[in-house]
Amino acid sequence: MDATLAAQNAVIALESLGLGAVYIGAIRNNPEKVAEELALPPHVFPLFGLTVGYPDPTIRTAVKPRLSQEAVLFRETYALSESTETTAFNDYNLRLKHFQMKQHMPQRNWTETVARRLHDAASLHGRDRLAAALRNMGFGLK
Repeated sequence: MDATLAAQNAVIALESLGLGAVYIGAIRNNPEKVAEELALPPHVFPLFGLTVGYPDPTIRTAVKPRLSQEAVLFRETYALSESTETTAFNDYNLRLKHFQMKQHMPQRNWTETVARRLHDAASLHGRDRLAAALRNMGFGLK
């Protein structure tokens, strides 16, 4: 959590200087190779990468839409009715499709993308073995 908060603050500081940054979550697909490449000592685990640079001012960008608050914010219990879930996810799929069109991105349905990512071990691209990777890197897990 500390690393994530530090990175978030670093990105805010970078943006205040006119720089842009992009997180690279795929680092966790093969953390042992990344650790070897970076010569990380034991008990150090790469959570994500961060690319930093100056944005191209000729390319119009926008903030990717997020799921609605009703789909992600819960009080006291985690309860989302099936109809609320369906409505929230369908609405998000439409907003995301509109965003993707405006950004000249491939149009992908979010719910289908998430389901594909979680379909089986192969679709996790190595993340299914994170516990083994942590053990190999010196972390004692129960």
